[in-house]
Amino acid sequence: MKKGMLIYLAVSLFCLLFSLVYNQFSHGVHSPFMTWLFAWPLVLGCLPCGAFLLLRALRPPKRLAVNIYNSGVAALTVSSLLRGIFEIAGTASVYQQWLMTAGLIFLTAGIIIYIWE
Repeated sequence: MKKGMLIYLAVSLFCLLFSLVYNQFSHGVHSPFMTWLFAWPLVLGCLPCGAFLLLRALRPPKRLAVNIYNSGVAALTVSSLLRGIFEIAGTASVYQQWLMTAGLIFLTAGIIIYIWE
């Protein structure tokens, strides 16, 4: 869990830096999906890892649950990135919405598998 937490912190920092640089070159147009891009891996990645580290009474999740949950966090983060880019560019795509839905499904499936194991 320590390694997962460090990776999620690094991804959050990268997303924060990416959104700051992207907003610098967006000609004054901003998107909340780009501004809060770092929050997806921070809240959905670091907090659960921290909870497992601090609360020893929680049993650690098995690899299948972790992989599916991490896929959900990654899909939500990329979906937010794409939506931010599309909003700044003034366009939209149905594929971003599909990716957001898939991310939520993977996230939920990871939690259900953890509870069911």
